[in-house]
Amino acid sequence: MVKFQLRIILILLGCVVFISCEKASQMLEPVMPDTDSMESMDSMDTSDTGMMDTDKMMDMMDAVLEGSPVVINELMADNDNTVPDPQGDYDDWLELHNRTDMALPLTGLYLSDKEDNPTKWAFPENTVIPANGYLIVWLDEDHDDENATEGLHANFKLSKGGETVMLVDTDARGNQVLDSVTFGEQETDVAYGRLPNGTGDFQVLQATPGVANLGE
Repeated sequence: MVKFQLRIILILLGCVVFISCEKASQMLEPVMPDTDSMESMDSMDTSDTGMMDTDKMMDMMDAVLEGSPVVINELMADNDNTVPDPQGDYDDWLELHNRTDMALPLTGLYLSDKEDNPTKWAFPENTVIPANGYLIVWLDEDHDDENATEGLHANFKLSKGGETVMLVDTDARGNQVLDSVTFGEQETDVAYGRLPNGTGDFQVLQATPGVANLGE
């Protein structure tokens, strides 16, 4: 009887050891990537340069961020002697800020200061804003000037007396307003921008075109 009990105990111990070894083996096996996820990533449309289509990029970023991935971050409606454009002229300007960690295409997006004409000025083909970066658009009506080959020049100016300026989505996404700012009368050579940088309310501040906003 004692021998039989000992045999049963040894069999049970053997089973425990076998199960433990199986679990340990499973834990040591390499984790394979999800093939469905890989196929989904492979199916994303990109251009020859590897840049994702603007609409798909914006859809993806909208799902991650609250609000637009690209925002109007700063502007100056009466630039008399603060910063010149690439041609040496002191013109109105607007700064966009990319709040994401990847470069974003702006092709197909628009800027406008007319609510009844949201597609007033279209960003040129292959316009890209760097990851976490900034892009200046000169609002000087020099878009047709053959000498204004450097820099982005829109077909409208800002009103020193105040108005609304908008960043507008692509035609494919219904030309929704991605971001906008309505401002009142502006002082000469005084900037108006977001504090905290990229997310806060607009207020008078020190002009910092091309870099993060600072207080006065």
